[in-house]
Amino acid sequence: MDMNLPDSFFGNLTPDEFLAEYWQKKPLLVRGAWPEFETPLSPEAFMALSAREDAFSRLLVEKPEKNDWEMREGPFQREEFDAMPDSHWTLLIQEADRLVPNVRKMLSAVSFLPKWRLDDVMISYAANGGGVGAHIDNYDVFLLQGYGQRRWQINTTPVIEENLIEDIDVSILADFVPDRDWVLEPGDMLYLPPRIAHFGVALGPCMTYSIGCRAPSEQEMLAAVIEHAMMTLDPDERYGDSDLKASDAPGRLGRDAVKWIQERVRALVDDEEGLTELVGAILSQPRRWVDEDALPEDSVMDALSSGGMLRPASSSQVLYEPSADGDLILFAAGESYRLTADLESSVRQLVEGPGLSHSDLKADLEWAELLDELYGQGTLVVDAG
Repeated sequence: MDMNLPDSFFGNLTPDEFLAEYWQKKPLLVRGAWPEFETPLSPEAFMALSAREDAFSRLLVEKPEKNDWEMREGPFQREEFDAMPDSHWTLLIQEADRLVPNVRKMLSAVSFLPKWRLDDVMISYAANGGGVGAHIDNYDVFLLQGYGQRRWQINTTPVIEENLIEDIDVSILADFVPDRDWVLEPGDMLYLPPRIAHFGVALGPCMTYSIGCRAPSEQEMLAAVIEHAMMTLDPDERYGDSDLKASDAPGRLGRDAVKWIQERVRALVDDEEGLTELVGAILSQPRRWVDEDALPEDSVMDALSSGGMLRPASSSQVLYEPSADGDLILFAAGESYRLTADLESSVRQLVEGPGLSHSDLKADLEWAELLDELYGQGTLVVDAG
């Protein structure tokens, strides 16, 4: 299926104009953001997808008469949907880009964003009146209407502190008051910055594609940096004070111990190259489901021999960064690899382009061996030729 990718996802705005005026600042509704959009999955195919063991699927059922919600986790069988009421339920599948190649291609619409900032494509199918309630996300999201109509209400003032309805299975705002109200048709897109309250309701059966971004918290990143640093520290390195002088106030803490810790922390953050490798390794750690039983048994060269292309798996985050000494650092599966600068074109083709072919790997045996290792552990995959 040809995805008919749009020339621009933002109407008359260029990506630079979108980033300057709207990104992390204010919502944006774009009518016809994806002209003549055709959903990569029909509602029936989407329901069938939820039967897979490796699909992160959830079913939310609203009970309006009781002001209550129920959440169930998949996999689901078709008979379960046939038994559902005609309204007020929603099927969600997270990381649908990992499961469906044409859904993965949709990420090209926001390819100007750093790859590590993109998380996944979640798809929702809702019966008439279905939704997930008024809520906020802690990250940027692009909501593309794929099938049918959905009414979106938002409040343009970011929520500082959530006040949630108590004693239900889902997180729904208790005091949502909208100040914008739109009905989206297929191909329309609503961009929302973090913590903008929004409430979508299906006007008849509908499907929505949510391109979600990744926004790690300070706590998450600093904890990961400290955890990695702990692994490199010498456990036998201890505080020393060979220049200690006699004290007339032995109960005082003194500044020496504080300065010692301060110097250790400063040494960590002042090593920009080392910190780059650390952050790159952290941000490239797999965050998604990997089927250990489905890992390839052939070599990458054999897999490419029939004309396929090698690319990062949708469950992976593969990044790169030039180093201060002129080399290149490749980050994959939580590890960093030093490469020579002449491989930059090949790395960019792997990470940002169409991928690498059989002939691309022939020129450098050491590079091919690394790619074979990453292929064997599922970080890279081969699309059939």
